[in-house]
Amino acid sequence: MIYAWVDGQRRQPLVKGEKTECKHCGGMLTAVLPAQNIPHWRHKAGDCDTWSEPEGPWHLQWKESFSEECREITLRDPLTNELHRADVLYGQGTGFETVLELQHSPISEEERISREQFYRQGRRMFWLVHLDTKSSTHGWSFEISLNFKDKRAEYNKHIYGIMHWFGRSTQFIEKWKRSNAHVFFDFKGHIFHLANKRLSEQLNNGMPLEKGEFAVCELTRKEFINAVQRPQSGR
Repeated sequence: MIYAWVDGQRRQPLVKGEKTECKHCGGMLTAVLPAQNIPHWRHKAGDCDTWSEPEGPWHLQWKESFSEECREITLRDPLTNELHRADVLYGQGTGFETVLELQHSPISEEERISREQFYRQGRRMFWLVHLDTKSSTHGWSFEISLNFKDKRAEYNKHIYGIMHWFGRSTQFIEKWKRSNAHVFFDFKGHIFHLANKRLSEQLNNGMPLEKGEFAVCELTRKEFINAVQRPQSGR
């Protein structure tokens, strides 16, 4: 975790060996200041958020696109007492909250569903999935699949391309097509919105897309950030 409370201030660690207490579980936190990564806090006895994962410059860059009070907000299920840190929670306390989850590493469909069930309790949820050609073949498959020429459709003033996934397996794109949240891909700094089942059918003359088919439109970084911050009641 990047932020913790120290003497009433929520901040990153400043010096090696610094310690503080986790506000949410009471566990000991120690400062980690790696040479090639961002300063962060580590739970001595294991992170109280079981969904936590190592974070790098990509995560930090996106978190810094939103005000600090929106970053790393811990949410708790009032029935189960389960807690998890949303990478970004925008609109806290307004009644129109939006959770943004930044996903760099692979994630199973079971965990995707679990996260959506947790975060979508009264909130919208956005995924931003990092398609990194250096650490995954999914980025390469996405790049060679992009095709806005053969089959296009317009929705809400955006042009969607309906295209086929090229790769050994369609499991990755099918998993994200089935999401009940709003899914976006970050590919080489370009943002793409992945149409869900309902929107895909609207784009495809009322017919479901075939296995391996998917539809995306390209957004600017500003358009994506504005979408996260725009108050909407839809979830």
